[in-house]
Formats: sequence, C-alpha cells, structure tokens
Amino acid sequence: MANKEAQEISTLIEPLINAQQLLLWDVSYTKEGGQKVLRILIDKRNHEFITMDDITTFTQAVNELLDTIEPDPIPEAYMLDISSPGADRPLIRPWHYEWAKASGENILVAFFVAKNGQKKWQGKIETIDDKGITLTTSSETIVCTFDEIAKAVLDTHF
Repeated sequence: MANKEAQEISTLIEPLINAQQLLLWDVSYTKEGGQKVLRILIDKRNHEFITMDDITTFTQAVNELLDTIEPDPIPEAYMLDISSPGADRPLIRPWHYEWAKASGENILVAFFVAKNGQKKWQGKIETIDDKGITLTTSSETIVCTFDEIAKAVLDTHF
C-alpha cells in the first residue's frame, strides 16, 4: 500500500473486512495498460479457503461504500478488481511471511543477487524478525534480509 489512495481505501474498507471476518492481504492503486486499477486482495482468516460467495458479498459491500462516500476517495475513472491473492500469493510485507510460516508451506524466493551461488531458493521459513527471514531448504539454511528479496511467493503444491 504505497500510495495515498490505496492507504485511504484500506482505512475505508477496514470495517467491511472486520464485519465479514476477512483478511486484507493487499490494496494497490496503479496504472495498468493505460487504465487506473484499484486492486483489493482478500482472504479468509486462519488459513481457510475463501469462496466466490465471500468475494461477491465483499465486492457488493465495497461497491456500495465507494459509490456513496463523500468526498469520493478516487474521483477519476478506475477499474475495481477484488480477488483472492491465490495459492501462489506474493509475500510483500513482513506479516505475509509470518502467515506463510504458520501455513507450513514452502515459499519460493528470488534474490536480487545470488545467495550461495543461486538466485532462487525454495524452502520453509524457519525464523522471521523485523529485518528478514531464515529459510531452510533441502540442502542448507539461507539467512537474508527483506531488502535482498526481489520476489517471494507461497509455493503451494496440490
């Protein structure tokens, strides 16, 4: 949630998130292909699976809120995209790593600069602190800061 619009929307929808017992994964407001997009990623709490009914109910509530609130937090035209972060969800914030650790799933981490000869590592999060993570792979333990991570995703296999 880097920009002010995303932060404002996050604050506005917080009561809806709480009322529907959802988890707000991320809010972004960006320009994509010449169009402004307000993207809201939601999930269920406690690692439960979110349903299309959950997403539909939340989307209706957000639409009603954004259509009636004054002043309009985003007065220009935009596309609203509300969805689940997905099984291979991006890990962006430190609490996302905490969530991934609690899930017990592997994560896939890509580094800006190779660590121990590789730029990509798969493993489980062993520890997390305010600076980074310790990743246990099949062959070794990798200690890294969040600043070293180019991209990290949940690496779920079904």
